[in-house]
Amino acid sequence: MLTRRTLLRLVVAAVAVLVVSLVADRALPPASAGAPHTLYVDSRIGDDGLPGTLPDQPLASLSEALRRVRPGTQILMAGYGDQLPYLGTGVHCPTVQGTAERPVVIRRNVYTNILRPVVLTTATPVTGPWTLRETTSEYRTWSAPWPDRIRLAGDPDYGFVKIGAIALTGYAKPPRDYAHEAAWWSGGRLYLRSGRASPHDYGVTVKNGDALCLSGRSRHVQIDDLMVVGAVHAIRVEPGAQDIRVDHFVRHNVLDKDLIPVGALPGFSPPISRFGPDCPCLVGQR
Repeated sequence: MLTRRTLLRLVVAAVAVLVVSLVADRALPPASAGAPHTLYVDSRIGDDGLPGTLPDQPLASLSEALRRVRPGTQILMAGYGDQLPYLGTGVHCPTVQGTAERPVVIRRNVYTNILRPVVLTTATPVTGPWTLRETTSEYRTWSAPWPDRIRLAGDPDYGFVKIGAIALTGYAKPPRDYAHEAAWWSGGRLYLRSGRASPHDYGVTVKNGDALCLSGRSRHVQIDDLMVVGAVHAIRVEPGAQDIRVDHFVRHNVLDKDLIPVGALPGFSPPISRFGPDCPCLVGQR
């Protein structure tokens, strides 16, 4: 049987333990603050409403993973080849910030689907409605609403838009009449000119921007072991970004060369081209 004195001693000891615990919690950061942070992305079984921090609770999209990154985050993407491609960043350039000691890494998950690459694409269906703008003896021109600006650089690019299986050449501005199979973006609308097919008869897809774009505020990012099949640029980095590293990045059916500002890739000095008034850019692979 506990005496009054013994009971009082137990209460005092319990209070002392609680005080010590509270002081320790304030003095030390949470155990997870410095722990590695991995986000899993799997387009087959993923859901952007899931935590994404466990292989059996993955996210579905790269865009959601990029939204959740913090310094030291590793994004591991399950690959299914072109059977289940991931939608790239398109015309939007998210800010991804790591540190020199804890960079953000975006890469293929080599522990799953080893033989299947991670494919990024921006090929997007255009639903219309289509408006007939011009009819000549050689072609017709249509347009449809398309609010996102589409960036094209360099020479005209074959395959910017497809009507069914017919690939149209993309232009940065409206081309002259001699271009009978052409597409361009202007004033919030996508324009098609064709003498062979109508968007009312076949589905239309457009390469809507870049597979992976990073804003100029991005810092310390490593991109490794990914593939692009269909985009305007495989990689575009806005001026001001620092320490962007790219390795084992395969490009297929990409319209324009990568746009990466001088200085964004450390220790890399290929020939320089100028795209636009404010961007001396490194020439990447096509």
